[in-house]
Formats: sequence, C-alpha cells, structure tokens
Amino acid sequence: MKRKIYFLIAGCIITVAALAPIQGYFIYNTYKLYAKEANTEITQELLKLETTGKLDTINYKWMSKTQQFMKDYTEGKVSRADYPKVMQGMSDSLSNEVQLCIDKDPAFDNYNVTYTNYVTSALVCKDTARTADTIFTGKMLLYGTNVENEVQTKASQSTWRDATRDAATNLPQNAFEVVTTRYYSIANWEKQVFARMSGLLIFSVLLLAFVVALFYLSIKNLITQKKIADIKTDFINNITHEFQTPLGALDIAVKMLQKKDSALTEEQFGNSISIIERQNRRMQKLFAQVTEASLTVGIDTAQAQPISCKEVQEMISDFALSHPEITIECETNATVIYMDKFHLGTVFANLLDNAVKYGADTIRIALSETEKDTIITVTDNGMGIAEKEHKLIFDKFYRVEKGNIHTTKGLGLGLYYVKQIIAAYKGNIVIESGNGTGSSFIILMPNL
Repeated sequence: MKRKIYFLIAGCIITVAALAPIQGYFIYNTYKLYAKEANTEITQELLKLETTGKLDTINYKWMSKTQQFMKDYTEGKVSRADYPKVMQGMSDSLSNEVQLCIDKDPAFDNYNVTYTNYVTSALVCKDTARTADTIFTGKMLLYGTNVENEVQTKASQSTWRDATRDAATNLPQNAFEVVTTRYYSIANWEKQVFARMSGLLIFSVLLLAFVVALFYLSIKNLITQKKIADIKTDFINNITHEFQTPLGALDIAVKMLQKKDSALTEEQFGNSISIIERQNRRMQKLFAQVTEASLTVGIDTAQAQPISCKEVQEMISDFALSHPEITIECETNATVIYMDKFHLGTVFANLLDNAVKYGADTIRIALSETEKDTIITVTDNGMGIAEKEHKLIFDKFYRVEKGNIHTTKGLGLGLYYVKQIIAAYKGNIVIESGNGTGSSFIILMPNL
C-alpha cells in the first residue's frame, strides 16, 4: 500500500509538472495570436483613417507649407535650415487635430492609440538638369499624439512628389520629393489582450486547480484507507493478543477442574475458581471497551453529581492497591468535581493504567480550582510521548509504538474513551510530553 501511495504521488507530481508547461504554452500562443489580431486591427483602422479623407485637411496644411517653402528655397528666399522651423511651428496644432480625429473614431475606444507622422527626407531640384538638393534627412515630427514616448511600430510610408511646369517650355521645374513615415503605438494593448483572454486564463487556472485538488483528494483518500487498514490490522492483532492470555488461563483452570475431585485439594479448587473469575472479569472489561468505543449515541451525563476530593482519593487508592510497586501522590486543592462517579473513575483508571503501561513508577495527581474550571493534572515519569503523536493519541485504536507494540497491553481505546467522557461534560484534555520526559495530562472541567 505504501508503495502505491509513493507511485501515486510521483505520478501526480509528474502529471502536474507536465500539464502546467503545456497549459502555459497554449496560453502563450493564444496571447501571441490575440496580440497579432490587435496589431492587425489597429493597423487597418489607421489605414482607413488615412485613406477615407479624415486626415486630408490636416495633411493639406503641412503640404501647402512645404510646397511654398520649396518654391521659396528655389528662389533663394530661405535656406534648408529653415524647413524644420516651419514644420515645428505648426506641429502642435496639427497634433491636436489628429488627437480629435482619433478620439472621435469608435474603433479606438478600447485602445490607447498614438499616431505620429514624421518627415524622413525632403529633396528639391532647382533646374531642369534635375540636380537634387537635400533639404532634410532624418526624422522630423509633423504631428503626433505620442506624448508619453511609447515604443512605436511602423505603420506605413509614402512619397509625395510635385513639380511645376515652365509656361514657355512646358518642362518640369522646381520639382521636389518628400518622404513621410507613420508610426503607431498601443499603450494598453497588453491589458486589452489579457481582457480578451480572461475567460481562457480563468478556465486554465480552474482546470489546473481542479486537477491538483483531484490528485490531493485521491492521495488523501488512499492514505486514509491505508490508515484504516493499518488500524484494522493492529486492532485484530491487539485484540487477538489480549484474549490469548485470559483464554490460556481459563484453559488451564478448566483442565484443573476436570480432574477428579480426589485429585484436587481445596486450595487448588479455590485457585482454579479464582482464575476463572478474574479472567472472566478481564474478558468482560475488554468486551466493554470495544462496545463503548463503537457506541454512537453519546455518553449520558444525567447522573453527574458533586464528587468530593475524599472520593477521588478512594478511587486512586483502589488503583494503588493493585499496583503496590507504583508510587502515587495526590494533592487536592479543589472542593468538588461535577461528574458521574463511574465516568470519573474510568478517566482515572485509564490515565493511571496508561502511565504504568509506559514505564512510570511515580505518578502525581493534582486537583485545583479556578473561578470557572476544576483542573485535574496527572503527571508521570514514564517514557513520554513524542510531540508529533500528541494529536493522535486520542484517536480510536491508536497506540504509541514503542518497540514491539504487543509488549504493552491494550486496544488503543483508553485515551479515546477518556476524551469522549470529558467532551461529554464540555471539558477539555491536553497533553504536555516529550520523548523521555514523562507525560502530563491536564483536564479542565467547567464548574456548574
């Protein structure tokens, strides 16, 4: 069973480790696809903006200025250094007009789009020999909305050529060529892409979480089944071991009684009857423990009554009589304990019996009282209980494993039954212990 659990855990880890990158790969590809679609969508809308005449008025303004500048340049009225100044003088007003065009276009509502147009080169020919003068080369802003300097993508490029003709010769003169390049950026395109992918992302996360939860529940269920199987095996082994001793003693006593009366002395006869009586009580006690542990109707607290410290000491004295080798000290500073006398006796019997089973030779019992609670403390100098087992010792059939578990008698029901009794009276029990340091069981019982 343990090997199956290890294989299942390893399989689950490998599956999740493989599934996560595959999911990530598909999500990444989907992200790239949506990004490409967004890019194509914006490019097409900007192309429509350029080709449907919405920017004609804006372009006409800078083109008219450029045409006039080229004419003035060929006539020697201006120098090439004046061209950037002319364009920069109208850049802000043109940029505002472009921003208004973008804001009015509903296609850009979901995107924070910037659109910028640059002059990248300007040439002019002064004569019919077509000798070109370079007016400008580089990247000069005509208009744009990229005030935050976002990284831009090239959208399109166009070349504008113009020439006037001589009236006498009808030959072109003062010809010029201006190359412009347009760029765009989408400041929030990642946000928009993720918004489109939100359904897929949520589904992928939920799917991965579902797979992990499914593996977790499967492993937990298998571990629980193993625990139940181990408890069942231990219980059968323990109860078989527990019944072997009384049955063996009964067998001997019966064989003694089967002898002829003349062969038995009065002492032998009395011993045989005593053996049968003791072993009968022991077997009844074992059966009672199993029966009490299997009851689901709860523990009846209707017979609760005030139990004096004197009565508590009598219970402890009864236990001490059967264990003369154990030193039991009792300190009582409480007035009364409100419980059923049988239940309180069962609590003490189980706690003291456990202390003896696990190596204690000195047990101290202290009873104290606060305004709200009566505190019962049972401390021993036994082998102690590891901290990792503190939460388990009150489970049904659980036994602390110290070497061979069968060397310590019991069915693992004592502390479970103690816990049930105390809980029935709305009390609480905790343990303070460690390996080799003994154990202290602290019971808090509410005062009535």
